[in-house]
Amino acid sequence: MSEAALDLMWALRLENGKMWGECAQPFQIEDAEAVLLNKRPDPTWHFITRPRGGSKSTDTAAMAIAWLVMDAPPLANGHVVAASTEQGSIIIDAAAGFMARTPELEGALVVESMRIIAPNGAWVRVLAQSDSGSWGLRDAHFLVADEFCQWPETRGAKRVWSALQSAAPKVTGCKLIVLSSAGEPSHWSREVFEKCQEDPMWRTHEAPGPVPWLDKAELASLRRQLRPSEYERLILNIWAQDEDRAVTEEDYDFAAQTYKTLHPIPGVRYIICVDIGILNDASVMVVMHKEPLDPKHPLGPQRAIVDHIERWKGSKQKPVQVSKVEDWLVEWANKYNRAPVYADPTQFRGSIQNLNLRGVRAKEWNFTSTSVGEVASALVQTFRNRQIHVPHSMTLKEELLRVRLRETAPGVTRLDHDKGAHDDQAVTIGMGCRILLGDGMGLGASWMEHMKRLRIEQELHPVSQIDQMSPRAYAMSGNEPKSSPRPGACKHRWFQGQCAHCGLAIGEVA
Repeated sequence: MSEAALDLMWALRLENGKMWGECAQPFQIEDAEAVLLNKRPDPTWHFITRPRGGSKSTDTAAMAIAWLVMDAPPLANGHVVAASTEQGSIIIDAAAGFMARTPELEGALVVESMRIIAPNGAWVRVLAQSDSGSWGLRDAHFLVADEFCQWPETRGAKRVWSALQSAAPKVTGCKLIVLSSAGEPSHWSREVFEKCQEDPMWRTHEAPGPVPWLDKAELASLRRQLRPSEYERLILNIWAQDEDRAVTEEDYDFAAQTYKTLHPIPGVRYIICVDIGILNDASVMVVMHKEPLDPKHPLGPQRAIVDHIERWKGSKQKPVQVSKVEDWLVEWANKYNRAPVYADPTQFRGSIQNLNLRGVRAKEWNFTSTSVGEVASALVQTFRNRQIHVPHSMTLKEELLRVRLRETAPGVTRLDHDKGAHDDQAVTIGMGCRILLGDGMGLGASWMEHMKRLRIEQELHPVSQIDQMSPRAYAMSGNEPKSSPRPGACKHRWFQGQCAHCGLAIGEVA
Protein backbone atom coordinates (compact mmCIF):
# COMPACT_ATOMS: atom_id res chain seq x y z
CA MET A 1 0.00 0.00 0.00
CA SER A 2 1.06 3.58 -0.50
CA GLU A 3 1.18 7.19 0.57
CA ALA A 4 -1.69 7.82 -1.86
CA ALA A 5 -3.93 5.38 0.03
CA LEU A 6 -3.13 7.08 3.32
CA ASP A 7 -3.78 10.50 1.76
CA LEU A 8 -7.18 9.32 0.53
CA MET A 9 -8.15 7.89 3.91
CA TRP A 10 -7.11 11.19 5.52
CA ALA A 11 -9.45 13.12 3.16
CA LEU A 12 -12.60 11.00 3.69
CA ARG A 13 -15.44 13.06 5.10
CA LEU A 14 -17.06 12.26 8.44
CA GLU A 15 -20.63 13.01 9.50
CA ASN A 16 -19.57 16.34 10.98
CA GLY A 17 -18.27 17.45 7.58
CA LYS A 18 -14.63 17.35 8.61
CA MET A 19 -11.98 15.12 7.09
CA TRP A 20 -11.07 11.89 8.85
CA GLY A 21 -7.50 13.08 9.37
CA GLU A 22 -8.65 16.27 11.07
CA CYS A 23 -10.55 14.37 13.76
CA ALA A 24 -8.47 11.19 14.07
CA GLN A 25 -6.75 10.59 17.38
CA PRO A 26 -3.04 9.65 17.53
CA PHE A 27 -3.83 5.93 17.97
CA GLN A 28 -5.99 5.99 14.80
CA ILE A 29 -3.31 7.73 12.75
CA GLU A 30 -0.63 5.38 14.05
CA ASP A 31 -2.68 2.33 13.01
CA ALA A 32 -3.56 3.79 9.60
CA GLU A 33 0.08 4.59 8.83
CA ALA A 34 1.25 1.14 9.95
CA VAL A 35 -1.37 -0.62 7.80
CA LEU A 36 -1.38 1.55 4.67
CA LEU A 37 2.23 2.68 4.24
CA ASN A 38 3.73 -0.82 4.28
CA LYS A 39 7.22 0.34 5.23
CA ARG A 40 9.69 -2.51 4.97
CA PRO A 41 10.79 -4.34 7.07
CA ASP A 42 7.84 -3.40 9.29
CA PRO A 43 5.35 -6.18 10.12
CA THR A 44 2.71 -6.88 7.47
CA TRP A 45 0.04 -8.22 9.83
CA HIS A 46 -1.63 -6.32 12.65
CA PHE A 47 -3.53 -7.20 15.85
CA ILE A 48 -5.18 -3.99 17.07
CA THR A 49 -7.43 -3.56 20.10
CA ARG A 50 -9.41 -0.42 20.86
CA PRO A 51 -12.11 0.60 23.34
CA ARG A 52 -15.77 0.52 22.36
CA GLY A 53 -16.48 3.63 20.34
CA GLY A 54 -12.87 3.67 19.13
CA SER A 55 -13.89 3.97 15.45
CA LYS A 56 -13.12 0.33 14.61
CA SER A 57 -15.88 -0.17 12.03
CA THR A 58 -15.45 3.33 10.59
CA ASP A 59 -11.69 2.95 10.18
CA THR A 60 -12.11 -0.54 8.69
CA ALA A 61 -14.44 0.90 6.05
CA ALA A 62 -12.02 3.78 5.40
CA MET A 63 -9.05 1.45 4.93
CA ALA A 64 -11.07 -0.77 2.57
CA ILE A 65 -12.00 2.27 0.45
CA ALA A 66 -8.41 3.56 0.40
CA TRP A 67 -7.08 0.17 -0.69
CA LEU A 68 -9.70 -0.34 -3.43
CA VAL A 69 -9.30 3.13 -4.95
CA MET A 70 -5.52 3.48 -4.79
CA ASP A 71 -3.78 0.14 -4.49
CA ALA A 72 -5.96 -2.86 -5.38
CA PRO A 73 -4.76 -4.76 -8.50
CA PRO A 74 -7.40 -5.65 -11.13
CA LEU A 75 -9.78 -8.39 -9.93
CA ALA A 76 -8.10 -8.49 -6.49
CA ASN A 77 -10.31 -9.46 -3.61
CA GLY A 78 -10.54 -8.67 0.07
CA HIS A 79 -12.63 -9.95 2.96
CA VAL A 80 -13.81 -8.30 6.13
CA VAL A 81 -15.10 -11.00 8.47
CA ALA A 82 -17.36 -9.46 11.09
CA ALA A 83 -18.55 -10.99 14.35
CA SER A 84 -22.16 -10.98 13.10
CA THR A 85 -24.37 -9.94 10.19
CA GLU A 86 -25.34 -6.77 12.08
CA GLN A 87 -21.69 -5.86 12.59
CA GLY A 88 -21.03 -6.41 8.89
CA SER A 89 -23.90 -4.07 8.02
CA ILE A 90 -22.33 -1.33 10.16
CA ILE A 91 -19.12 -1.51 8.11
CA ILE A 92 -21.04 -1.30 4.81
CA ASP A 93 -23.07 1.64 6.11
CA ALA A 94 -19.86 3.41 7.14
CA ALA A 95 -18.39 2.88 3.64
CA ALA A 96 -21.58 4.16 1.98
CA GLY A 97 -21.49 7.22 4.25
CA PHE A 98 -17.90 8.02 3.27
CA MET A 99 -18.77 7.71 -0.43
CA ALA A 100 -21.81 9.96 -0.10
CA ARG A 101 -20.00 12.66 1.90
CA THR A 102 -16.80 12.72 -0.18
CA PRO A 103 -17.70 14.18 -3.60
CA GLU A 104 -14.24 13.51 -5.01
CA LEU A 105 -15.06 9.77 -4.90
CA GLU A 106 -18.21 9.99 -7.01
CA GLY A 107 -18.26 7.00 -9.36
CA ALA A 108 -15.03 5.58 -7.93
CA LEU A 109 -16.71 2.64 -6.16
CA VAL A 110 -20.01 0.83 -6.07
CA VAL A 111 -21.34 -0.05 -2.62
CA GLU A 112 -23.68 -3.06 -2.62
CA SER A 113 -25.51 -4.67 0.32
CA MET A 114 -22.41 -6.51 1.55
CA ARG A 115 -19.73 -5.70 -1.01
CA ILE A 116 -17.69 -2.73 -2.26
CA ILE A 117 -16.53 -2.95 -5.92
CA ALA A 118 -13.92 -0.93 -7.82
CA PRO A 119 -14.05 -0.26 -11.60
CA ASN A 120 -11.11 -2.60 -12.21
CA GLY A 121 -13.05 -5.51 -10.78
CA ALA A 122 -11.36 -5.52 -7.37
CA TRP A 123 -13.72 -5.92 -4.46
CA VAL A 124 -14.02 -6.19 -0.69
CA ARG A 125 -16.78 -8.36 0.69
CA VAL A 126 -18.11 -8.13 4.24
CA LEU A 127 -19.14 -11.46 5.76
CA ALA A 128 -20.50 -12.58 9.08
CA GLN A 129 -18.25 -15.03 10.87
CA SER A 130 -21.09 -17.61 10.71
CA ASP A 131 -20.87 -17.55 6.89
CA SER A 132 -17.63 -19.49 7.07
CA GLY A 133 -18.74 -22.29 4.77
CA SER A 134 -19.89 -20.05 1.90
CA TRP A 135 -16.63 -18.47 0.76
CA GLY A 136 -13.06 -19.11 -0.23
CA LEU A 137 -9.98 -17.04 0.45
CA ARG A 138 -7.80 -17.73 -2.55
CA ASP A 139 -5.44 -14.91 -3.54
CA ALA A 140 -6.84 -12.45 -1.00
CA HIS A 141 -4.95 -9.15 -0.78
CA PHE A 142 -6.85 -7.56 2.12
CA LEU A 143 -8.16 -9.48 5.14
CA VAL A 144 -9.79 -8.10 8.28
CA ALA A 145 -11.09 -9.99 11.33
CA ASP A 146 -13.49 -7.49 12.89
CA GLU A 147 -14.46 -7.67 16.60
CA PHE A 148 -12.28 -10.77 16.74
CA CYS A 149 -12.40 -11.16 20.54
CA GLN A 150 -16.19 -11.41 20.37
CA TRP A 151 -16.20 -14.35 17.97
CA PRO A 152 -17.85 -17.44 19.51
CA GLU A 153 -15.82 -20.19 21.13
CA THR A 154 -16.72 -22.78 18.50
CA ARG A 155 -14.76 -24.96 16.14
CA GLY A 156 -16.38 -23.11 13.24
CA ALA A 157 -15.09 -19.73 14.44
CA LYS A 158 -11.59 -21.14 14.94
CA ARG A 159 -11.68 -22.65 11.44
CA VAL A 160 -12.55 -19.25 9.98
CA TRP A 161 -9.55 -17.75 11.76
CA SER A 162 -7.33 -20.56 10.49
CA ALA A 163 -8.58 -19.85 6.97
CA LEU A 164 -7.78 -16.14 7.29
CA GLN A 165 -4.37 -16.76 8.82
CA SER A 166 -3.35 -19.40 6.28
CA ALA A 167 -4.57 -17.31 3.33
CA ALA A 168 -2.43 -14.26 4.16
CA PRO A 169 0.96 -15.73 3.08
CA LYS A 170 -0.43 -16.77 -0.33
CA VAL A 171 -0.22 -13.20 -1.65
CA THR A 172 2.94 -11.14 -1.18
CA GLY A 173 2.15 -8.05 0.85
CA CYS A 174 -1.33 -9.23 1.87
CA LYS A 175 -2.68 -7.12 4.73
CA LEU A 176 -4.13 -9.19 7.59
CA ILE A 177 -5.73 -6.99 10.25
CA VAL A 178 -7.36 -8.09 13.49
CA LEU A 179 -9.41 -5.26 14.96
CA SER A 180 -11.37 -5.68 18.20
CA SER A 181 -12.06 -4.53 21.72
CA ALA A 182 -10.20 -6.47 24.41
CA GLY A 183 -11.80 -9.77 25.36
CA GLU A 184 -11.72 -12.27 28.19
CA PRO A 185 -8.34 -13.86 29.04
CA SER A 186 -9.90 -17.32 28.81
CA HIS A 187 -11.18 -16.70 25.25
CA TRP A 188 -9.09 -18.34 22.55
CA SER A 189 -8.37 -14.93 21.00
CA ARG A 190 -6.09 -14.14 23.95
CA GLU A 191 -3.78 -17.01 23.01
CA VAL A 192 -3.71 -15.71 19.44
CA PHE A 193 -2.85 -12.22 20.71
CA GLU A 194 -0.01 -13.49 22.90
CA LYS A 195 1.48 -15.44 19.98
CA CYS A 196 1.28 -12.35 17.79
CA GLN A 197 3.15 -10.35 20.43
CA GLU A 198 6.12 -12.71 20.07
CA ASP A 199 5.96 -13.05 16.26
CA PRO A 200 8.09 -10.58 14.22
CA MET A 201 5.57 -10.79 11.37
CA TRP A 202 2.95 -9.20 13.60
CA ARG A 203 2.45 -5.70 15.01
CA THR A 204 0.27 -5.51 18.13
CA HIS A 205 -1.22 -2.26 19.37
CA GLU A 206 -3.55 -1.80 22.33
CA ALA A 207 -5.11 1.67 22.50
CA PRO A 208 -5.91 2.60 26.11
CA GLY A 209 -9.41 3.73 27.03
CA PRO A 210 -11.63 5.51 27.45
CA VAL A 211 -11.87 7.25 24.09
CA PRO A 212 -11.35 11.00 24.47
CA TRP A 213 -14.72 12.03 22.99
CA LEU A 214 -16.68 10.51 25.90
CA ASP A 215 -17.39 13.12 28.59
CA LYS A 216 -17.28 12.45 32.33
CA ALA A 217 -21.06 12.17 32.74
CA GLU A 218 -21.27 9.52 30.01
CA LEU A 219 -18.39 7.58 31.55
CA ALA A 220 -20.01 7.71 34.98
CA SER A 221 -23.27 6.39 33.54
CA LEU A 222 -21.47 3.54 31.75
CA ARG A 223 -19.59 2.63 34.93
CA ARG A 224 -22.89 2.42 36.83
CA GLN A 225 -24.71 0.36 34.22
CA LEU A 226 -22.00 -2.04 33.06
CA ARG A 227 -20.55 -4.89 35.08
CA PRO A 228 -16.97 -4.17 36.20
CA SER A 229 -15.50 -6.64 33.72
CA GLU A 230 -17.60 -5.20 30.88
CA TYR A 231 -16.44 -1.69 31.72
CA GLU A 232 -12.81 -2.81 31.72
CA ARG A 233 -13.08 -4.65 28.40
CA LEU A 234 -15.31 -2.27 26.46
CA ILE A 235 -14.45 1.15 27.86
CA LEU A 236 -10.88 0.77 29.14
CA ASN A 237 -9.80 -1.86 26.57
CA ILE A 238 -8.39 -4.14 29.28
CA TRP A 239 -8.58 -7.93 29.02
CA ALA A 240 -10.89 -8.89 31.91
CA GLN A 241 -12.71 -12.07 32.92
CA ASP A 242 -16.48 -11.96 33.05
CA GLU A 243 -18.09 -12.27 36.48
CA ASP A 244 -20.08 -15.34 35.48
CA ARG A 245 -16.88 -17.36 35.20
CA ALA A 246 -16.65 -19.92 37.97
CA VAL A 247 -12.84 -19.79 38.13
CA THR A 248 -10.66 -16.85 37.12
CA GLU A 249 -7.10 -17.12 35.88
CA GLU A 250 -5.90 -15.60 39.16
CA ASP A 251 -7.89 -18.21 41.11
CA TYR A 252 -6.33 -21.02 39.12
CA ASP A 253 -2.79 -19.68 39.36
CA PHE A 254 -3.08 -19.59 43.15
CA ALA A 255 -4.53 -23.12 43.36
CA ALA A 256 -2.25 -24.80 40.80
CA GLN A 257 0.68 -26.74 42.28
CA THR A 258 3.66 -28.38 40.61
CA TYR A 259 2.76 -31.95 41.51
CA LYS A 260 0.97 -34.41 39.25
CA THR A 261 0.04 -36.98 41.90
CA LEU A 262 0.36 -36.88 45.67
CA HIS A 263 1.18 -40.15 47.42
CA PRO A 264 -1.16 -41.33 50.18
CA ILE A 265 -0.39 -40.31 53.76
CA PRO A 266 -1.14 -42.76 56.60
CA GLY A 267 -4.09 -41.67 58.72
CA VAL A 268 -5.50 -39.21 56.17
CA ARG A 269 -9.11 -39.62 55.07
CA TYR A 270 -9.37 -39.62 51.27
CA ILE A 271 -12.38 -39.68 48.99
CA ILE A 272 -12.73 -40.55 45.31
CA CYS A 273 -15.37 -38.78 43.21
CA VAL A 274 -16.52 -40.19 39.90
CA ASP A 275 -18.30 -38.63 36.92
CA ILE A 276 -18.99 -41.25 34.27
CA GLY A 277 -19.28 -40.46 30.57
CA ILE A 278 -19.53 -43.41 28.21
CA LEU A 279 -19.68 -41.90 24.71
CA ASN A 280 -19.54 -38.12 24.37
CA ASP A 281 -18.46 -36.85 27.79
CA ALA A 282 -15.25 -37.84 29.51
CA SER A 283 -15.13 -40.12 32.54
CA VAL A 284 -13.31 -38.42 35.40
CA MET A 285 -12.04 -39.83 38.71
CA VAL A 286 -10.65 -37.44 41.31
CA VAL A 287 -8.82 -38.39 44.52
CA MET A 288 -9.10 -35.71 47.21
CA HIS A 289 -8.58 -35.02 50.89
CA LYS A 290 -8.64 -31.98 53.12
CA GLU A 291 -6.14 -30.37 55.46
CA PRO A 292 -6.13 -27.33 57.78
CA LEU A 293 -5.20 -24.01 56.24
CA ASP A 294 -3.17 -23.41 59.40
CA PRO A 295 -1.46 -26.58 60.74
CA LYS A 296 -1.40 -25.02 64.22
CA HIS A 297 -5.21 -24.99 64.29
CA PRO A 298 -6.36 -28.32 62.87
CA LEU A 299 -10.02 -27.56 63.63
CA GLY A 300 -9.94 -24.21 61.84
CA PRO A 301 -10.69 -23.50 58.16
CA GLN A 302 -9.87 -26.39 55.86
CA ARG A 303 -8.41 -26.66 52.36
CA ALA A 304 -9.39 -29.23 49.73
CA ILE A 305 -6.45 -31.02 48.09
CA VAL A 306 -6.83 -32.71 44.71
CA ASP A 307 -4.32 -35.56 44.93
CA HIS A 308 -4.85 -37.06 41.50
CA ILE A 309 -7.09 -36.72 38.44
CA GLU A 310 -7.74 -39.55 36.00
CA ARG A 311 -9.65 -38.81 32.79
CA TRP A 312 -10.85 -41.12 30.02
CA LYS A 313 -12.52 -39.88 26.84
CA GLY A 314 -14.87 -42.25 25.08
CA SER A 315 -16.45 -42.19 21.62
CA LYS A 316 -19.10 -44.08 19.66
CA GLN A 317 -16.38 -46.20 18.08
CA LYS A 318 -14.55 -46.78 21.36
CA PRO A 319 -16.76 -46.21 24.42
CA VAL A 320 -15.32 -46.17 27.92
CA GLN A 321 -15.22 -49.67 29.40
CA VAL A 322 -16.95 -49.53 32.77
CA SER A 323 -15.14 -52.67 33.95
CA LYS A 324 -11.78 -50.91 33.57
CA VAL A 325 -13.14 -47.96 35.55
CA GLU A 326 -14.18 -50.34 38.31
CA ASP A 327 -10.72 -51.95 38.36
CA TRP A 328 -9.08 -48.53 38.60
CA LEU A 329 -11.36 -47.53 41.49
CA VAL A 330 -10.64 -50.73 43.41
CA GLU A 331 -6.89 -50.23 43.03
CA TRP A 332 -6.88 -46.56 43.99
CA ALA A 333 -9.42 -46.86 46.80
CA ASN A 334 -7.23 -49.47 48.49
CA LYS A 335 -4.10 -47.45 47.75
CA TYR A 336 -5.53 -44.32 49.40
CA ASN A 337 -6.46 -45.73 52.81
CA ARG A 338 -9.64 -47.47 51.70
CA ALA A 339 -11.10 -44.25 50.35
CA PRO A 340 -14.88 -44.23 49.82
CA VAL A 341 -16.11 -43.73 46.25
CA TYR A 342 -18.92 -41.30 45.41
CA ALA A 343 -20.71 -41.61 42.08
CA ASP A 344 -23.98 -40.65 40.41
CA PRO A 345 -26.06 -43.84 40.23
CA THR A 346 -27.72 -42.83 36.94
CA GLN A 347 -25.10 -44.58 34.80
CA PHE A 348 -23.12 -46.28 37.54
CA ARG A 349 -25.63 -48.07 39.79
CA GLY A 350 -24.53 -51.56 38.82
CA SER A 351 -20.90 -50.58 39.31
CA ILE A 352 -21.65 -49.19 42.77
CA GLN A 353 -22.99 -52.59 43.74
CA ASN A 354 -20.00 -54.35 42.18
CA LEU A 355 -17.56 -52.11 44.02
CA ASN A 356 -19.19 -52.83 47.36
CA LEU A 357 -18.98 -56.55 46.66
CA ARG A 358 -15.26 -56.07 45.95
CA GLY A 359 -14.67 -54.39 49.31
CA VAL A 360 -14.85 -50.74 48.22
CA ARG A 361 -17.15 -48.40 50.11
CA ALA A 362 -19.09 -47.05 47.12
CA LYS A 363 -21.81 -44.50 47.81
CA GLU A 364 -24.48 -42.88 45.66
CA TRP A 365 -24.27 -39.17 44.95
CA ASN A 366 -27.49 -38.06 43.27
CA PHE A 367 -27.31 -35.03 41.00
CA THR A 368 -30.51 -33.20 41.88
CA SER A 369 -31.32 -29.53 41.32
CA THR A 370 -30.19 -28.90 44.91
CA SER A 371 -26.95 -30.86 44.79
CA VAL A 372 -26.02 -29.42 41.38
CA GLY A 373 -26.24 -25.94 42.89
CA GLU A 374 -24.21 -27.06 45.91
CA VAL A 375 -21.48 -28.42 43.61
CA ALA A 376 -21.30 -25.12 41.72
CA SER A 377 -21.19 -23.11 44.94
CA ALA A 378 -18.51 -25.36 46.47
CA LEU A 379 -16.26 -25.10 43.41
CA VAL A 380 -16.53 -21.31 43.22
CA GLN A 381 -16.07 -20.73 46.95
CA THR A 382 -13.03 -22.97 47.34
CA PHE A 383 -11.21 -21.31 44.44
CA ARG A 384 -12.16 -17.75 45.35
CA ASN A 385 -11.43 -18.26 49.05
CA ARG A 386 -8.07 -19.84 48.23
CA GLN A 387 -9.13 -23.12 49.85
CA ILE A 388 -8.02 -25.59 47.21
CA HIS A 389 -4.85 -26.97 45.64
CA VAL A 390 -4.93 -28.77 42.28
CA PRO A 391 -2.20 -30.37 40.16
CA HIS A 392 -1.07 -28.05 37.39
CA SER A 393 -2.42 -29.20 34.04
CA MET A 394 -3.07 -27.13 30.92
CA THR A 395 -6.08 -29.32 30.12
CA LEU A 396 -7.52 -28.69 33.58
CA LYS A 397 -6.75 -24.96 33.38
CA GLU A 398 -8.38 -24.59 29.99
CA GLU A 399 -11.51 -26.37 31.23
CA LEU A 400 -11.81 -24.48 34.52
CA LEU A 401 -11.42 -21.08 32.85
CA ARG A 402 -14.27 -21.88 30.47
CA VAL A 403 -16.73 -23.01 33.11
CA ARG A 404 -19.55 -20.55 33.79
CA LEU A 405 -22.22 -20.13 36.43
CA ARG A 406 -25.70 -20.29 34.91
CA GLU A 407 -28.84 -19.36 36.82
CA THR A 408 -31.52 -21.97 36.09
CA ALA A 409 -34.08 -20.44 38.45
CA PRO A 410 -34.12 -17.49 40.86
CA GLY A 411 -31.35 -18.20 43.37
CA VAL A 412 -30.49 -21.58 41.77
CA THR A 413 -27.23 -21.89 39.83
CA ARG A 414 -25.36 -24.70 38.15
CA LEU A 415 -22.09 -25.15 36.29
CA ASP A 416 -22.14 -24.68 32.54
CA HIS A 417 -19.44 -24.31 29.91
CA ASP A 418 -18.70 -22.53 26.67
CA LYS A 419 -19.81 -24.19 23.48
CA GLY A 420 -17.31 -26.83 22.43
CA ALA A 421 -15.75 -26.97 25.91
CA HIS A 422 -16.20 -29.44 28.79
CA ASP A 423 -16.88 -29.27 32.52
CA ASP A 424 -16.40 -32.92 33.60
CA GLN A 425 -13.32 -32.25 35.74
CA ALA A 426 -14.83 -29.08 37.20
CA VAL A 427 -18.02 -30.91 38.23
CA THR A 428 -16.09 -33.78 39.80
CA ILE A 429 -13.78 -31.46 41.75
CA GLY A 430 -16.78 -29.40 42.87
CA MET A 431 -18.46 -32.57 44.03
CA GLY A 432 -15.42 -33.45 46.14
CA CYS A 433 -15.25 -29.93 47.59
CA ARG A 434 -18.90 -30.19 48.59
CA ILE A 435 -18.36 -33.54 50.30
CA LEU A 436 -15.17 -32.50 52.07
CA LEU A 437 -15.95 -28.90 52.99
CA GLY A 438 -19.63 -28.36 52.34
CA ASP A 439 -21.11 -28.66 55.80
CA GLY A 440 -17.90 -29.38 57.69
CA MET A 441 -17.37 -32.61 59.53
CA GLY A 442 -18.45 -31.27 62.88
CA LEU A 443 -16.22 -30.78 65.91
CA GLY A 444 -16.39 -34.35 67.15
CA ALA A 445 -15.54 -35.94 63.81
CA SER A 446 -12.73 -33.47 63.17
CA TRP A 447 -11.26 -34.14 66.59
CA MET A 448 -11.50 -37.91 66.12
CA GLU A 449 -9.78 -37.67 62.76
CA HIS A 450 -7.03 -35.52 64.26
CA MET A 451 -6.51 -38.09 67.03
CA LYS A 452 -6.32 -40.86 64.50
CA ARG A 453 -3.55 -39.05 62.63
CA LEU A 454 -1.66 -38.51 65.87
CA ARG A 455 -1.95 -42.20 66.70
CA ILE A 456 -0.52 -43.10 63.28
CA GLU A 457 2.32 -40.67 63.89
CA GLN A 458 3.05 -42.34 67.23
CA GLU A 459 3.29 -45.72 65.51
CA LEU A 460 5.69 -44.28 62.95
CA HIS A 461 7.60 -42.19 65.52
CA PRO A 462 7.35 -43.83 68.98
CA VAL A 463 9.03 -40.90 70.73
CA SER A 464 5.97 -38.66 70.18
CA GLN A 465 3.11 -38.54 72.70
CA ILE A 466 -0.57 -38.86 71.79
CA ASP A 467 -2.60 -35.86 72.79
CA GLN A 468 -5.00 -36.92 75.59
CA MET A 469 -7.20 -33.84 75.70
CA SER A 470 -10.99 -34.05 75.63
CA PRO A 471 -12.78 -32.73 72.52
CA ARG A 472 -13.98 -29.64 74.44
CA ALA A 473 -10.57 -28.85 75.87
CA TYR A 474 -8.98 -29.52 72.50
CA ALA A 475 -11.36 -27.10 70.76
CA MET A 476 -10.81 -24.32 73.32
CA SER A 477 -7.03 -24.54 73.47
CA GLY A 478 -4.54 -23.98 70.71
CA ASN A 479 -1.66 -25.29 72.86
CA GLU A 480 -0.41 -28.77 73.47
CA PRO A 481 -1.54 -30.19 76.87
CA LYS A 482 0.88 -29.97 79.78
CA SER A 483 0.00 -33.41 81.13
CA SER A 484 -2.07 -36.45 80.32
CA PRO A 485 -4.70 -38.19 82.44
CA ARG A 486 -3.86 -41.52 83.98
CA PRO A 487 -4.84 -44.41 81.65
CA GLY A 488 -7.04 -45.82 84.35
CA ALA A 489 -9.02 -42.57 84.55
CA CYS A 490 -9.72 -42.47 80.81
CA LYS A 491 -13.37 -42.55 79.77
CA HIS A 492 -12.84 -44.54 76.64
CA ARG A 493 -14.36 -43.34 73.37
CA TRP A 494 -13.90 -46.12 70.88
CA PHE A 495 -13.03 -45.38 67.27
CA GLN A 496 -12.40 -48.25 64.85
CA GLY A 497 -11.55 -50.60 67.70
CA GLN A 498 -9.31 -48.19 69.62
CA CYS A 499 -9.80 -45.45 72.18
CA ALA A 500 -9.40 -42.00 70.66
CA HIS A 501 -8.12 -40.73 74.05
CA CYS A 502 -5.44 -43.15 75.18
CA GLY A 503 -4.97 -45.35 72.09
CA LEU A 504 -5.74 -48.67 73.87
CA ALA A 505 -7.41 -51.39 71.81
CA ILE A 506 -10.70 -52.85 73.01
CA GLY A 507 -9.05 -56.16 73.92
CA GLU A 508 -6.38 -54.40 76.01
CA VAL A 509 -8.86 -52.90 78.51
CA ALA A 510 -9.22 -54.85 81.71
